[in-house]
Amino acid sequence: MSTVTPDEDVFYIVALLHSANWLDEVKTFQAQNYEILQFCNDTGIKIKEYTTGNKTHQEWIEHFGPKWKLFEDRKAKFDPKRILAPGQGIFQ
Repeated sequence: MSTVTPDEDVFYIVALLHSANWLDEVKTFQAQNYEILQFCNDTGIKIKEYTTGNKTHQEWIEHFGPKWKLFEDRKAKFDPKRILAPGQGIFQ
């Protein structure tokens, strides 16, 4: 697993783990996630988002920032056929 961490001495991880039985509940949780992300954006809180959603290839590059090249090199070395974890759409 490749997780991006900030270049700071102290940082926090906040994980919201929801369980939904109905589509309405899923939509409610997605709306709540959006509100949280919007709040962070509006107030200048730097975050790395790991919520369900489809990022573009460029958004993934921005997500990994300066660590993208290392991530890309490791993918080429350990998964040259790009068969592992295709669901996120990080590599096309």
